[in-house]
Amino acid sequence: MNVPGIVNLKSAGDILISGAADERGIEFVKSEGVTDIIDLRRNEEVDPDYVAAVKSAGMTYHHIPMMSNEMTDEQADQFLKTMNEIKDTRVLLQCASANRSGGMFGLYLGATGKCSAEEALTQAQAAGMRHPGLAHSIQVYLQKHAK
Repeated sequence: MNVPGIVNLKSAGDILISGAADERGIEFVKSEGVTDIIDLRRNEEVDPDYVAAVKSAGMTYHHIPMMSNEMTDEQADQFLKTMNEIKDTRVLLQCASANRSGGMFGLYLGATGKCSAEEALTQAQAAGMRHPGLAHSIQVYLQKHAK
């Protein structure tokens, strides 16, 4: 999707995946029914005005800071717990470029049994994940936690 104010936006049902957004992007996802935003950018990447704009738009802001080249088990657990808590809502997974958000989308698919670990990684790449280190972290997590 090419939407002004939001980078690399993709939609997968009730989950939207993107890179950075500005006020126009926030308004767009709000108009699409998004109620929760999970921001995966590191603390120094997040503008406090952005967080305020999300909250001002009436959406809930969740922050799980992570590097673009790896994911820890703690970050994965926190992300999956948050996704479970908001499972009946429309959510935007966001980072700077869609690398981390795409990766975590794949993690969600694989960890919840919606597809195989291999397919989850394919879906993550289609959603924007590019870094091989992040892909490896996700693959290892999914193997350790296979259902």
